[in-house]
Amino acid sequence: MKIKDIKVKSIRVGLVLALVCAMFVVGMMPHPTIQNDDKGWHVVWEGSLSDYVYAAEANPGAGVSGILEIFIINHTASPDTAYDENSSSDMESWCTAAGLGYCNADDSNIDIAHTTDFDIVVRVRGNQTICHDGSQFMDSYLRVRITSADLSIGADTEMTGVVSQNSSGNTYLWMNFYEDNSGSGYSISRDETAEITSIKFEAYY
Repeated sequence: MKIKDIKVKSIRVGLVLALVCAMFVVGMMPHPTIQNDDKGWHVVWEGSLSDYVYAAEANPGAGVSGILEIFIINHTASPDTAYDENSSSDMESWCTAAGLGYCNADDSNIDIAHTTDFDIVVRVRGNQTICHDGSQFMDSYLRVRITSADLSIGADTEMTGVVSQNSSGNTYLWMNFYEDNSGSGYSISRDETAEITSIKFEAYY
């Protein structure tokens, strides 16, 4: 009877050890995760400068993400500070004061003073569906790329983004994207024409 009892106890101990080992191995295994394999860069709006005027009418519409305005603005040596401006009317006044201009709903031909150094600024608005991670707005989820052979801007050159307003109480993120020719600004000669052939506003979601 004693031998039988010992055998039964030994088997029970073996089963307990096996269960403990199995639980330890399962605990070390990676836990399953769920992810969106389709997440990537998506085009919010794409076209030339003239397409922008007729497609967006300078306003993407209520509740819609899009390009708000395009400025040919006086060149600044401190764009990251200057272009955090959140007032379109203020930026428009900077343009006109320097003999430059901005794209509006009526005309995409911007007449500017020759030999005046300028930067290109694209002002955008992104709503929560395209640039929010569930708890906050992400400026890295937005980008603008432009192309202009006339200004020697290569195909799909990514502009530098500056946040103009990002608040948890808002339903939108506002940003200004600029291209300043690596800090030198652009200029055109008298009677010269420069065309921006492609503008792409994109979001990562």
